[in-house]
Amino acid sequence: MESKLEHLIEKIKSDGIEEARKSAAGITATAKKEADGIIKKAKTDGEQIIADAGKEADKLKANAESALKQASRDTVLVTKEKLLKLFDAAFKKELGSMLSPEFAKELIVKIVDSWGKDKNLEVLVSDKDLKQLQDLVFAQGRAGLKDTVTIKVDKGISKGFRVGLKDNDVYYDFTDESIAEFLGEFLNPGIRAILDKA
Repeated sequence: MESKLEHLIEKIKSDGIEEARKSAAGITATAKKEADGIIKKAKTDGEQIIADAGKEADKLKANAESALKQASRDTVLVTKEKLLKLFDAAFKKELGSMLSPEFAKELIVKIVDSWGKDKNLEVLVSDKDLKQLQDLVFAQGRAGLKDTVTIKVDKGISKGFRVGLKDNDVYYDFTDESIAEFLGEFLNPGIRAILDKA
């Protein structure tokens, strides 16, 4: 009886151990399967994150290159415009120095000659050129100019003059701005073409 009991205990132990081993093997297999699934998912997620980061980096790079190209084009355009303005300012300054009161006096006398001595002319000049031009035209000009020519100030003129028939709103414009604008229409396209080639 004792031997049956021992044998029963031994059988229970052996069955319990075997059952525990099966259970442990099942738990281990399940855990390994879950671990493999977690590792696989982590790897897939990691690859997706890397792929997304690569796409985002490519997108940022493309945007940065596009912004640099646009900034480069804008810089070139602004530089061209500034060069044209600088040229216009230098051109206007040079014209302003040429349109001295002495030169204006010569033109006014020629205009009086061509329009006829019986016409009353009105000449508009800058405030700073008024006195000198009056002295030149009336003192060094021909006799009778005081009767037919009126010289007045126009605050919109910096250099040069406007001339027209008295009491008429139509003037011929010989100001630095008008001449520079007229000549600039011919010169600026050539300068712009040179700048476009560079």
